[in-house]
Amino acid sequence: MVNDGLKDVKILDPEKIEWKPIEQYPKGAWSKMLYVDEKTGATAMIVKFDKGFREPPHTHPSNLHMIFLKGKLVDAKGNEIRAGMYVFVPAGVEHGPFDTPEECIFFAYFDGPP
Repeated sequence: MVNDGLKDVKILDPEKIEWKPIEQYPKGAWSKMLYVDEKTGATAMIVKFDKGFREPPHTHPSNLHMIFLKGKLVDAKGNEIRAGMYVFVPAGVEHGPFDTPEECIFFAYFDGPP
């Protein structure tokens, strides 16, 4: 859903949104786009990493908020990020690599362009 002047509450069923590959990531990363604000670039999505996926180190130009819904990620220091956890990554801060020992699904919100 793109915010092009929304004036009402919108309710989406993510189960009805198709998983699409995240083009700039290696194979095994998927997303369901929930919201994009055309003015600010703020974006909300659900992200899925397949079991065995490795997310390379990277940065984002905006702040990233994540709530983990299923599975886990493991960072380079061995820290586990599991379902139920919240992660905040400030704009410009490198994060990753992350390994995915089991399928992992999380909600991601960027307060500007991802």
